[in-house]
Amino acid sequence: MRDSENFERKPGRGERGPRVFAPGDLKLLLLSLLGEQPGHGYDLIRQIEKRFDGSYTPSPGVIYPTLNFLEEVELIQGQPQGSKRLYTITDTGRSALTEQAVALD
Repeated sequence: MRDSENFERKPGRGERGPRVFAPGDLKLLLLSLLGEQPGHGYDLIRQIEKRFDGSYTPSPGVIYPTLNFLEEVELIQGQPQGSKRLYTITDTGRSALTEQAVALD
């Protein structure tokens, strides 16, 4: 095997990298973060990046559709705040977090 075959190729533009979250895990993580304190989408991206020690930064194209979904199912609520939306967890969202405590750990 040549040396060039020993490295892991990073995804190119338009290609997906390895999946970081199992289905539903990102929703649960966002819900958990919003359970700790309200936040904007950008703030949530930075919080996740920090939890992964900078090795993973979710894209806005992943975060915002997930926030929209959580809002549609009434687990969070988004309020316009200037040009941004401030997201907060709802009572239904808190109940869902309690039900998912084992998965969250």
